Amino acid sequence: MAIRNLKIALVEMASAKGKIEENFIKTISYIKQAKGKSADLIIFPETSLTGYFTEEKYSNSCVEIRSKFVQDIVKASHGVTIVFGIAELENDKRYITQVIARDGQILGIYRKHNIKGKEKNLFSKGKDLPCFQIKNLSFGITICADIDLPELYKAYKEKGCDVVFECASPDLYGPREDRNWEKGYLWWKNNCIEKIGKYAKDNKLYIAVTTQSGRNGDDDFPGGGYLFSPEGKIIKETKKHLDDILFL
Repeated sequence: MAIRNLKIALVEMASAKGKIEENFIKTISYIKQAKGKSADLIIFPETSLTGYFTEEKYSNSCVEIRSKFVQDIVKASHGVTIVFGIAELENDKRYITQVIARDGQILGIYRKHNIKGKEKNLFSKGKDLPCFQIKNLSFGITICADIDLPELYKAYKEKGCDVVFECASPDLYGPREDRNWEKGYLWWKNNCIEKIGKYAKDNKLYIAVTTQSGRNGDDDFPGGGYLFSPEGKIIKETKKHLDDILFL
């Protein structure tokens, strides 16, 4: 299996809401760390560059693909494939998007399909389901609430994908004053086991998950990086909710 012949870095990170330059500096640092470990493929969580937001007051933090910070991350992809997240602005529409870059070029983008709740106030749904190739590995992308659309994983399998990367930033609910981070971490992990584990087994796919972590303005994220086997079992995982890189 091609996934066994590649070194993949799943980045679990906190991305400050609307603080693009700060997030960019962290992103470049993670890219350098992953390159230092000879990673072939680096996967960042949902909206890793822009931070995750659903409020109109942050809408000016949506960025175009041709914007400077996006293009500077693309330039950093020499010798490696990078998948990173943005709140995207395109022709007066906004999307939650993962950008796929390699060797200083954009290979393509994936836009989140399952736009729900408060996201509907800002973002439009994506429609395309592209597959990407690195060496002998074919992969697809899903973003956060896409975890509730099993048909996406089935479609990726039918397209010939070997692995799907779920890039997430699920917000934790409830009072923040006594936030139990371990409980939140386990909630997301168990949600992935229930859904991602089933999709992996049903479709004979590897599925990897990478998640935003920590406090982001008025949102909290559980963190978590996982690799599910085609048997539906976790075979590699992070052990905490803090910033980290899980190498596969």
